[in-house]
Amino acid sequence: MSDTNPVIRTGKIFIGFCLVLACVAAGAFGTQLLLSDPDGEGDGDARNRQAIRVDVTTPQMRDIDEQVTGIGSLRPVRRVDIVPNAAGRIAELPVSSLQEVAEGDLLIQLDDRTERAHLADAQATFDEAEQELQRVTQLAESNAAAQAQLEEARATLRRAEAAVMTAATATDDRAITAPFAGTLGVIEAEVGGLLEAGAPVTRLSDLTAVEVIVALPEQYYDRVAPGQSLELTTPAYPDEVFAGEVTLRGTEIDLGTRSFEIRAQIDNPDQQLIGGMFASTRLVLDTYQALAIPDDAIISEGLSTYVYTVVDDTAERNSIQTGQSLGDLTEITDGLSPDDRIVIAGWDQLSDGAPVEVAKEISAEDAQ
Repeated sequence: MSDTNPVIRTGKIFIGFCLVLACVAAGAFGTQLLLSDPDGEGDGDARNRQAIRVDVTTPQMRDIDEQVTGIGSLRPVRRVDIVPNAAGRIAELPVSSLQEVAEGDLLIQLDDRTERAHLADAQATFDEAEQELQRVTQLAESNAAAQAQLEEARATLRRAEAAVMTAATATDDRAITAPFAGTLGVIEAEVGGLLEAGAPVTRLSDLTAVEVIVALPEQYYDRVAPGQSLELTTPAYPDEVFAGEVTLRGTEIDLGTRSFEIRAQIDNPDQQLIGGMFASTRLVLDTYQALAIPDDAIISEGLSTYVYTVVDDTAERNSIQTGQSLGDLTEITDGLSPDDRIVIAGWDQLSDGAPVEVAKEISAEDAQ
């Protein structure tokens, strides 16, 4: 039997509408309850969150060098091109490329037969002039010769002496010797070959010490002086550090680069370093003490750099300012104190104010 009464029909519709509203309200309440307490524990307070286990350490005081770095090139402290003063054909070549020689060793002997003949002729003329002067002097003592003859004999002897010196120099120029002990470069010459005057044959380098030339920024000019220690490395020996000493500071600033030149000498007893090598240099200007922490503790996000510290079992985010890199450590110039407990493991799960549980206290020395 259908409901024909309008009042009854309207009442049923109203009751159905109320039931629908009740269901919707119950669902919304349940959803809110689940979101506010996903574990169903009925309390979303942060105090009941599970503590995150972390490892901590404390900053350590380190001696830090204030330094300036630069790049340069090496060259022997003493080097010279071996250049003949006279042209001639090579008669002897007693040395070879890259040979070590002593001061005064013969390097190249040019054919000197003509020069020796001229020297012998000049020496004979000198001997005659000397005898003539002696004869005229004896005659002058007995008034048998005029004073004019005596002066002429003396002049002749002086000219003969000059001729001997000239011939001797020409003869000596045919023998090229080492001006100091060192190592020869490549020799592009052979016995019988013709050398031109002034054309380099090879180079002699004293490799017992080398010199590095470096350009430094103008701002460091008044802080650099001869006698300061310098260290350098080269690509040829990446694991070795060579020590030297500043020997010269330039007297002017380059207008183009706003830099000045320094030179430093490095002892090279094993002759590992050679001219032309590229060098990276480090010059210590001052030494001071500062805090340093392990690199593993430092977090960088965009322009922000920070660490987490533990205070009363709670993580605190601390913004920091970093300085020099010290291997596995980094200098901290601002933001930390020596007693701070810094998180070095487990920080990737932390947020500011999160509860923490310290799993391990690591000493500053062991944290490196």
